[in-house]
Amino acid sequence: MACLMSCLDEDDIKEIRNSLGSPEAQTEPGYLRDVLNKIIVQMTRGTDMAPLFMDMVKVCATTDIVQKKLVYLYMSNYSATKPDLAVLTVNTLCKDCQDSNPMIRGLALKTLCSLRLSGLVEYIEKPLLTGLKDYSAYVRRAAVLGCVKIHQMNPQFIANHGLIDQLYDMLRDSDVIVVTNCLGALEELLADKGGVVINQRLAHFLVNRLTNLTEWGQCFVLQTLLKYTPDNEDEVFDIMNVIDLYVKHTNSGVSMAAITLMIHLTQDLSSIGQDVYRRIKGPLLILLSSEHPELVYSSLCHIQWVKRKMPKLFSKYYKKFYCRSKDPTYVKYKKIELLGEMIKEDTLPDIVEELSVCCTDISSQLAQQAIQTLCLIAKKGATYATPCIAALLGLLNLQLDYVSSEVLVAFQDLLSYESNKEYIPHVLSQLGACETIVQSSRGKAALIWLLGHYGESLPDAPYILENMIDVIEEETSAQVKLHLLTATTKLFFTRPAECQDMMGKLLEFAIESDTNVEVRERAQFYYRMLNTDVNKAKEVVCASQTPDISDDCLTETNKLDNLANFNSLSILFGPLKWSQIQLKQTDTKAMHQIPSPTHSSVLATPTREDHSATPSVKPMDGQLVDIDESKDAESMSVLQLVGDILVTPEEYESTWTMLSVYDTIELPLLEPLEPKQIHSLLENTGCKVMATTPEEFEPWRAFVYAKDTTDTLYLVEVVLQSQTDILTFTLKVKGQTSSDRGGMFAQQLQKAFS
Repeated sequence: MACLMSCLDEDDIKEIRNSLGSPEAQTEPGYLRDVLNKIIVQMTRGTDMAPLFMDMVKVCATTDIVQKKLVYLYMSNYSATKPDLAVLTVNTLCKDCQDSNPMIRGLALKTLCSLRLSGLVEYIEKPLLTGLKDYSAYVRRAAVLGCVKIHQMNPQFIANHGLIDQLYDMLRDSDVIVVTNCLGALEELLADKGGVVINQRLAHFLVNRLTNLTEWGQCFVLQTLLKYTPDNEDEVFDIMNVIDLYVKHTNSGVSMAAITLMIHLTQDLSSIGQDVYRRIKGPLLILLSSEHPELVYSSLCHIQWVKRKMPKLFSKYYKKFYCRSKDPTYVKYKKIELLGEMIKEDTLPDIVEELSVCCTDISSQLAQQAIQTLCLIAKKGATYATPCIAALLGLLNLQLDYVSSEVLVAFQDLLSYESNKEYIPHVLSQLGACETIVQSSRGKAALIWLLGHYGESLPDAPYILENMIDVIEEETSAQVKLHLLTATTKLFFTRPAECQDMMGKLLEFAIESDTNVEVRERAQFYYRMLNTDVNKAKEVVCASQTPDISDDCLTETNKLDNLANFNSLSILFGPLKWSQIQLKQTDTKAMHQIPSPTHSSVLATPTREDHSATPSVKPMDGQLVDIDESKDAESMSVLQLVGDILVTPEEYESTWTMLSVYDTIELPLLEPLEPKQIHSLLENTGCKVMATTPEEFEPWRAFVYAKDTTDTLYLVEVVLQSQTDILTFTLKVKGQTSSDRGGMFAQQLQKAFS
């Protein structure tokens, strides 16, 4: 028999058909099994094997149970596409439902319920009702799950035959898998009414049978028991004594389910609630030693949840949160975040040293996260600020662009507070060396800000700014130009003799030659103030308020502290991601008003990725636009993009430089996307790709443009962070109605990747 490929032609199908009808298939079970196995393999690869349906119908009468399993699997997969031919299998399936072998009965009943043909419900009725009372547990298991499948095809079937009450009675079945199947079926069938109802008798029965259940069954039962609230403390203690054995279960799923139930039972009992948290500390820490990074990350997220209830619970175990070389990036991110939250005065030196090591990680994003964490720790008070600022100053000596840039941003934040003014001379002494090291616009902007605010105490400050002004024509970042204007003006008021010439050169370039509207308007504003009244201009430009470090800036907001989020995906996704996922699930109607490719993505917390060619813009807060039916038709419509347009690279570059950023959208991807997939999705929206960086570059960038029927031009810079799976769109709009149309295009672009 010829070797089957993933894509078969008519000759291959004909050869398989001949093999199914050959004499060897009738006399040699092994031969037929091989043929059937190859058919199933091709089916799972996505090859259309439906043309063989009639031939498989003939084979389903076989007495070999292995062959039956393969044939029935094929039938279940293709019955919906061949409903007329699927009817031919009903007689065989009904006959097998009465077979003396319980394996065949259960297999036939499961297949019969899986045909997904509403017209066959009358044939399923008798086998299903008989299967629920079958002496074989295997058949009863299949029958219980069959109730759910029938309910999806014909909801009235369950009510007409009183199967809800029968399933409740079967919760006391002697087979534990039948019990768990019944619980799952009732949850599905009663979803509109809140799921299965757990009373005291049923709760005690399920608790006492935990030892007999499979690990999957234990997880499911423990989760179901969250619906039950004991009547008194004695009952709480009785249940906790039983489930305490499962808190340290070797299966992490069982352990987490038991921990969740323990917290649920004691959430209103403050006297023992703290003891419960101490009890579950050990199992959570044990998971940190797992070889599976997914389990480690899950444990870290749950530890963070518990830590908010008892802040000091994990403080002395801080070394368990040190980053390991084999940890993936997302685990290191969470560990660094936790280290910053659990720091105390006695652990300060060790944690600062660990974070300092992470600041030099090969991943620039991870290094930035560690530096930001040091900055947050320094805000906790003078005791914390001294070692953190010393560590940050040491990082400047490494002369690494991405490290120095983020350190300067941290100092820009820290030196704004009155309590940290004593460190200004130490920072200023190293700014001169940073001029040639820092290349990113984010780092340059921070360096210029520091020179503008504290340059009076640095002799070389005017000359550093002058070097930047000399090459301002080569600068593409409007953010840097804006900071340069402000810093030079501030320094001019304190050191006018040294700054007068370069101030005039900068204003002349910004007013006469710069194409960015925001830069030009700020330069004109400063020029007019200086011409009107220098003293008043100084009051305006140099006016500043020193913020106070308060608990408000250190308080975490929008956290998922509700117990319902414990041991669920909401803790793993985070608050913004999870709220967006829920929005997508509950607002399906609004989501479908704008067609989009079938790729899942959600919005999350904005990253600190730098856009060197754009000014700093506050990102969107991560909420999809809720389309209200009361809004006008234009706001709900999809923009009609024009296909036949051409923008040259020169036109694109000049227009991009001239326009200010309209919006920045950041999409964390649930599934990793390759650059070529992003390219395809962009073209599906009607966008044209001007240029891209090579696929191996990190981050990967693409420059895109589009135009609609109102002659509004949209320019987009797409940035893919493959390490964090974050897709960023920086949008600029040019047109008469750019304010309104820009929002519609941003929404349409966002939906295209949702």
